[in-house]
This record gives sequence, C-alpha cells and structure tokens, in this order.
Amino acid sequence: MLLHRTDKVKIVDLMVQTCGQRSVEVTREVFMDMKRTDLVQRLSKPSSGLKEKHSVDEHRPTLSEKAAAMAAVKQILLETLKDLSLNELKKFKWLLPFTYFQKSLPQISWSKLDWVDSVDLLVDMMVKNQQSVEVTKEVLMDMNRTDLVKRLSETSSGLKGPSRSLELGGCGSIMDSSNWTKLEPEVDITDAAAPTYSLQSEAGNFECSVSGLRWVCKEQVSFKFQFCSWGNHMERMESIRYMPAGPLMDISVIAEKFDEVYLPHWICIDDNPKILDKFAVLHIDDCGDVVEKVAEVTPSHVKLSEPAFSLKGVLMKVGFPVKISCNMLIYYKPNTPFLKLHVYLIPHDPGLQQTVDKKEFSEGYKIIQKPRPDRYLKMQDGFILTADIDTAKVLPEKITLRHDSQDPNFYEVFIKNPDRDFPLTLLHTNKNKGKQYEEVWTCEIRKDDHHNSAHSEAAESLGPCYGATASEKQCVDEHLPALMQKAATITTDRERFLKTLEYLKEEELKKFKWFLQDSDLLAGLPCVPSSRLEMKDRVDLVDLMMQTYSEQALEVAKKIFKKIDRNDLVQRF
Repeated sequence: MLLHRTDKVKIVDLMVQTCGQRSVEVTREVFMDMKRTDLVQRLSKPSSGLKEKHSVDEHRPTLSEKAAAMAAVKQILLETLKDLSLNELKKFKWLLPFTYFQKSLPQISWSKLDWVDSVDLLVDMMVKNQQSVEVTKEVLMDMNRTDLVKRLSETSSGLKGPSRSLELGGCGSIMDSSNWTKLEPEVDITDAAAPTYSLQSEAGNFECSVSGLRWVCKEQVSFKFQFCSWGNHMERMESIRYMPAGPLMDISVIAEKFDEVYLPHWICIDDNPKILDKFAVLHIDDCGDVVEKVAEVTPSHVKLSEPAFSLKGVLMKVGFPVKISCNMLIYYKPNTPFLKLHVYLIPHDPGLQQTVDKKEFSEGYKIIQKPRPDRYLKMQDGFILTADIDTAKVLPEKITLRHDSQDPNFYEVFIKNPDRDFPLTLLHTNKNKGKQYEEVWTCEIRKDDHHNSAHSEAAESLGPCYGATASEKQCVDEHLPALMQKAATITTDRERFLKTLEYLKEEELKKFKWFLQDSDLLAGLPCVPSSRLEMKDRVDLVDLMMQTYSEQALEVAKKIFKKIDRNDLVQRF
C-alpha cells in the first residue's frame, strides 16, 4: 500500500525507514534479481555516484544518521509500548491525537489509528511524526503508567550519536525531542497593543510554551517579549526578496545573556534540502534593519549564537515554492438567527493569531477550538472550504495561502438553522490536474460548539415558538418567564462558581485545570485542551466551563473538587 504511486525519492525514504542500515543490501539484491549488474557495481562504490548537486548541508544530519536515529527511537518505543495490555493500547491510541494537538504538532488522525492493530504499525506511524518519545511520555503519564515513563526516560537518555538529541519529525525530518524544559511565561495584558510575556530560567536548555522560542544559557537569565506584526516590514522584505518564515518577536533581555537562541519557523525543510541556505533572520533596532545569517537550521527552528536582541523574526528567500505549517482559526457570531462562521487559513504564527483574535473578538465573535492541519501546505496554492450541510453558503470560493502586507483573508460561512453536526473540509486545488481537489484537513462542527449563543439557547427553550412571526408573538411571550428564569439561574450559578473558585490556592487551581483534561474523570464530556486553559484566571475559567459544559459545569466542578481533596467546596455548592 505504501509503495503505491510512490516516486523515487519517497521510495528511498521508505526503504531507509523500513530497512535501516540494511537498505543498501536489500537494494543490491533486488537489482541482482532484475539483472541490473551495472547498478549493483555502482551501488558497491557509493563515492562514484555522488554529485556536487546532491551534497547535504553540513548542519543537516546525513541519511545514515537519520536511519540510525530513527532505528534507535523506534526500538525504544517498541520495547516500551509492548508492555501495554490490549485495553491500554486502545487507550494510548485514543489519547495520542489529543497530545499532538496540545503540543501544536502535526497530528495522526483517528481514521489512520483506527486500523492499527499492532504496536509495530503504531510505532512506525509515530516515528514519522514529531517528538515521538516526548509525546509517548505525556500519554503514558495521562495513563498513570509512570513505570514506563521512567523506563523510557532512562532508555532514551542512553542513546548515543545523532539519536541522542535527534528524533524523526514532520515531513520525514529529524528534530530534537526531550532536551528542552518547557516554561510557562507570566503574562501582562496592560499594554493595549499586545500582551507582554516574561520568562526567567536557571542554566540549561529551555522552551517557551507560548512562542516556541528556545534558548541555552550557562547562567540565570530573564527576558520579556511581545509578538509583533510583519505588516509594517513587508514592503521592505519584498524589496530585498525575502518573506516571513516565523513569528516576529520584540525580545528584551533583562538580566545576563543567552549563549544560544533558537527562533521558531514554520517552513518544511525536507522536501528540498537546498532551501537550508535560504534562511535568514531579520534584526531591527534604532539603527535600522539588518538581515543576519543563521548558525544552523533544524526542522522547527533556526539557531543564533550569542545574539543581540530587539525585533527578530525568521526570513526565507523568495523565488521557489515552500510548504508551511498552518493554523485553522474558526469563529462564530452569537445572537444571530443563523450560524455565521469566519474561518481563517494562516501560517502557524502566534502573533498573527493574536491579531485575528483581537479583530474578531472586538466584533463580538467567539472562537471554536479545533485541531490544525496535520500536514504542511504549499504557499501560494489555492484552497477551497466546504460545509457538508444543505443550507450552507461559503464565500469566497477559493483562498490563496499567503503571508503578505494585507489583512489575512477568511471564509465566511452562513448556515440557516443547523439541525445537526456537520464537517468542515479544506480542499487543495491541484493546478496540474485541472479542477481535481485533494482533502488536506477536516473537522466536525458540533451543535455544542456554538450552543452558548443566545440564538441556540432561546431556540431550545422556546421550541416551536422560536422564530415566530409577529402574529405568533403571544406564543413566545408565554415562554419568556421560563427563559428569563433560566438566564437568572445561569447568572446565579456563575456567581456561586466564581466565589467557590476563590477559595482555591494557586497550586489547587493548577490541579483543577489539569483535571479538566482528564477524559476518564469527565466520563464522556469533552476535555478542555491545555491551550485554552493557558493564562485563564478564575473569571475566565468560569466562563470557559459554562461555555463548554453549560448546566453540567457545576457537576464537573464537584467531581474535580473531590479529586483535589476539597470536599468542603462540594458542600458549599
């Protein structure tokens, strides 16, 4: 199945992934069966077949290093996961997509996992994705298999060579995995322009959980940053033939200095190794802007040694097609007689998402959280959005994926009285095959995703009287007292909920948020992704839980209070 319609480059990758160091030997035997002794001879003298155009950048792992790294990671995961029972393996597969989503990594879809019935197949699938060892640890922690987490940590720390710090990543790349300690920044939202994030660390290797920024320091360091817009710099970048390749951040060091910094980028580097020398970093200060060379490129970051800071962002030379990591942002408008969605396809840029959030929230829209595409998408290509429900209208028909000086474009979706769940699907328009489309992303919009709109609540409460004409107003009026009572109850519940949360200490509040991600405890109710819980204070948490669980929010809270040994708060409820 994997070999079907596979070109030469993909066959090489597939053989290295499957056969490892034996791939050359296997190839030689196949050539012998084909009576291509000329190719057997050439394969026996690999140096004679090398051309300058095929040389690999000195900063990239070689093919043999990739094979060795993949084989080592695969063996470690096999030895770990084979200790899971059938029920545990089923639960592991169920939790896996959630963990990839929470870490903002390319995901493995449930449809692909559904037919996987062995550990071998599961591991093969995982090592093709990013941070497979780190993701495995987190899933095992959720399953309370701390024994396997400990063994996995000990085994992976014993790796040597490139596999010690490298792991297979998205698009078949190799990337560093668990060498970075993630830190949550403190957030100051008093600045009207953008939130300010502050971090401090001891000596070591660290990663910011919000921006993806990584740093290495030998002493304690503290710094702050803001996300900035590329808009004011696009004209200058276009004039020197560069384009944005990562978020633009204004970084200020408060104490000490960095030894190394890794700025995040969203470019897929493995389709074309030649693009590695096309990366640069924009540095802007009071003296103007400078385009800096980078010390190294990894699948997710570019490295700067002993950097100076102000405005910084990763650039890519224009002139050839690239694929990028993307986000799908979905917003809905409450209090309307129909469902109205705004759907954005943008690069994986936290700063750009902040800009879109601010714009949509100011217009009264609310966000619907859904997983992002689990594959890289090609810049400057066209994409079509469809909604599989009869009353849906989607405009414009097609959007081109770009990051330029214009405001990000979006699809506007109108659906009259949606009476069921429905899928949203993103299709890639293949230029080489006329109007042939390829599905690249899909999600399901459920009724409870937009259930907290006044339209939905009123319709549910008033039943057949909702949407009545003026002549039927009496029917509506008869139901208004019940609707008003429901609104009063919700307000009272919110107030009781907030007052109760105020009794939690900070550590207890942290545990409370953690249990909102526990599928076993929630027993069929939706989990709240960690990305939605970040930076939420008690007021925001009440609103989020009421939106997610509606009238069941208090029951969910009671369950969690029992889990964190605060039965006194259960009694208070």
